[in-house]
Amino acid sequence: MNAPSLPPMVSVCIPPVLWKEAERLAAEEPAVHPAWKKVQQRGRHFVLRTSSIEDLEEVADWARSWLTEPCEPLGKAQRQAFQNVVERAGRYVHLAPVGSCHFLATGWKDKQG
Repeated sequence: MNAPSLPPMVSVCIPPVLWKEAERLAAEEPAVHPAWKKVQQRGRHFVLRTSSIEDLEEVADWARSWLTEPCEPLGKAQRQAFQNVVERAGRYVHLAPVGSCHFLATGWKDKQG
């Protein structure tokens, strides 16, 4: 009998150019999503370390929302940084688009894939 495997512990780096937005979400009470309470500052970067598929969905959805409906005009560096967050989360989970600006994480990617 095989025991079910535990989800992997993964890290997603949020680039320094996005620190203001990430810090604001991490400081909100009540928390927008539990993922933001797991974000820690490491040097110039913010890092989400998690084994929750919902946490990865949250950061990918946050980044995609900023890319499609920004709260303020995005510079080239900010746009690239948000794209990087989506890409980094997508390394670990399958992200399905929902509408024009959201994601739904549909499962973990195979470690061999």
